[in-house]
Amino acid sequence: MFSAHFPTGAFPRRLLSFAWPATLIASFALSASGAMAPAAANPFSSFSDSGPMTAKDRERLREEREAMATRFAPAYEMKVPFVSEAAIQSLQQAITRYRAIVASGGWPKISQEKTLRPGDTDRNVLTLRKHLAIEGDIPRDSRSPKFDQKLVEGLARFQIRNGLKVTGFVDRRTARVLNVPAEERLRQLETNLERVQELMKLNKAKRYVLVNVPGYTLNAVEDGGLALSSRVIVGRPDRATPLIDTRIVEVNFYPTWRVPDSVARKDLIPTIRKDPAYFNRENFNVMPGWGREPLDPAQVNWSAADVTKYKFRQDPGPNNALGIVRLNMPNKHAVYMHDTPLKDLFGQSTRAFSSGCVRVQRVIDLVAWLVSAQKGWDAARVHEAAQAGESIDVRLRPAVPVHFVYLTAWAQGNGAVQFRPDIYGRDSGFAEGEVDDNAAIAAQRSAITP
Repeated sequence: MFSAHFPTGAFPRRLLSFAWPATLIASFALSASGAMAPAAANPFSSFSDSGPMTAKDRERLREEREAMATRFAPAYEMKVPFVSEAAIQSLQQAITRYRAIVASGGWPKISQEKTLRPGDTDRNVLTLRKHLAIEGDIPRDSRSPKFDQKLVEGLARFQIRNGLKVTGFVDRRTARVLNVPAEERLRQLETNLERVQELMKLNKAKRYVLVNVPGYTLNAVEDGGLALSSRVIVGRPDRATPLIDTRIVEVNFYPTWRVPDSVARKDLIPTIRKDPAYFNRENFNVMPGWGREPLDPAQVNWSAADVTKYKFRQDPGPNNALGIVRLNMPNKHAVYMHDTPLKDLFGQSTRAFSSGCVRVQRVIDLVAWLVSAQKGWDAARVHEAAQAGESIDVRLRPAVPVHFVYLTAWAQGNGAVQFRPDIYGRDSGFAEGEVDDNAAIAAQRSAITP
């Protein structure tokens, strides 16, 4: 097992005696008996600057990076609700740790002028190693100036904790997050502790759903415990998901999408003007008003200014933007939760892609939990309804409270502390965050959706 203290002279003296959580320290222990899985091979060992990599090499590296992320991710999954006594205690412990870090001078800044890759030997590697050791992502006796496998894995842990794509190397986005000062991280923890404490009143309800918007995560909470957790997709900064408190009153299988006027004006009509076949391909209808008979799209003058006065709906089906289920939750913002046909987007680290509504990855599991109190409904019937292809509305009695909240930092019982970008600027006054896309993901992000 590695030493429980920083190497002499390597780190601020006041941190030498700081007691790190034993469970966090243990997560980096190496077992001589082989009890723990051996370290995976360095997925960047064949990286070369001498020329472009082949498509096969790039695919192999992508798969190995994903495997590394999959291997580490379970240690960073919240086992309790975001709003719970356990979450508060973990935040308080994290604040104590980060106050000690701040009092000791924080961590050094890393250069953003160059990308650090595995195999590099550079003074910035020592700077990176020092930062990761201070936050607990690598053992404190790690002192090599080479970007070795131990550092690759420590950086992957840091990227997971900060909601970044696991790359195993330091790109500009990772460097910017590394350079967030310790003082700012401490303020972030203190701000979010206050938010969680204020939200504790939510636990008066036996069951409720909570969506942590910047955390891109949904909790289904029952009797104060975590019944279900799911990834979600939320509104992009220019169409932010509002923070609301309401109730889920109904589950709609195979819903019809009544396109909001703003989405029709900004997205749908411009798309149809560029690609008239899109209208029929995606099963849209156009009407002079709600409740009126659909018009023949071939007879509509799509170039006319008054076309924005028309109403649009999308019929149920595999291409419907709502997917196969919608959760009806009346509110003044007209937002709701729903399924989506664009499943690949759930694999992104940053998931602010929608027009304000919330897409739920485990929506069928969530529906099964929601209707479990309804007579005649269980998980098997939910799956039957999801496969039937018929529009069915299930009224929830009683309705289930739902809360959209804004938490950008939290901590776990094992000592891991997580931070997320302030995507709507509620912490700092300006929004932050960006997306790294490939062509397929970019196409899904640009799809017309709620």
